[in-house]
Amino acid sequence: MTRKIKYTRKDLKSPDEFISTLGRTTLWVKENRSKVLVVLAVVLLASGGVFGTLSYIRWQETKAARDLWPNMNLAREALQAPTVADNEKLEQIEQSLSAHVNMYPDTRAALFATYYLGSIAYRRGDYDRSAAQFRSAIADGKEQGTVMDFLLREGLAQALEAKGDLDGAQKTYAEAVAFARGELRTQAWMGQARTLAIQGRNDEAAAVFRKILAENPDTPLKNLIEIKLSHPG
Repeated sequence: MTRKIKYTRKDLKSPDEFISTLGRTTLWVKENRSKVLVVLAVVLLASGGVFGTLSYIRWQETKAARDLWPNMNLAREALQAPTVADNEKLEQIEQSLSAHVNMYPDTRAALFATYYLGSIAYRRGDYDRSAAQFRSAIADGKEQGTVMDFLLREGLAQALEAKGDLDGAQKTYAEAVAFARGELRTQAWMGQARTLAIQGRNDEAAAVFRKILAENPDTPLKNLIEIKLSHPG
C-alpha cells in the first residue's frame, strides 16, 4: 500500500530553497544594479585589454620579422662569404641591425638581430663586443625552445675562447650542451674538451670525450676523439 505523505500548511507556505535563493539573488541584483554594471564593465574591459594586447604583440612580432628579413639576409651573406666583407659594408649592416633592435625591443626578431651583431663582431675580430652582444641576447631574451638557445651560448663560448677566457669558454660550452641534441651537442662538447685540454686539464677533457662516445658511438669524430684520448695534451 502506497504511503501517503501529508503536508502541513506550513510546508505549503514555505518557499522552495532553490527558488528562494534565486529570488534573493535577483532582488540583490536589482537593488545593486549600478554596482553590478560597473563590475561587468570592468570585466569586459579587462578581457578586451588582454585580447587587444595579444593582438598587438602578434602584430609587432610580424612587423619586426618582416622588417628584419632584408638585413638578416645581408648579414648571412656577409658571414658566409669566403672572405671577410669590407668594414664599410659590415658597419652598414651593424647599424641597420642595431636600429632594428632599438625599434623592436623584446621581440624574437630583435633576438635574431642581436645574434647576428655578435656574429659580425666575432668575424671582425672584436671578441669583447661579440661576447657582450651574445650575453645581452641571453640575458634579455627568454629561452626560445629552439636552436637559437644553443647558438647564442655557442657564440658566446667561441668569443670567450677567442679572447683567451678559456675557463669561461668551457663553462659556456657546457651550458650550450643542455640546449642541443645530436651533432650540435657533440659540437659543444668538443669545444668544452678543447678548452679544458688547452688549460692542461686533461683528465676533465678526457671525461668529456668519453661522454661523446657513450652518447654517440658512431659520431664522424670518433677517430679524432680516440686519438685525443690516446695522446692527451
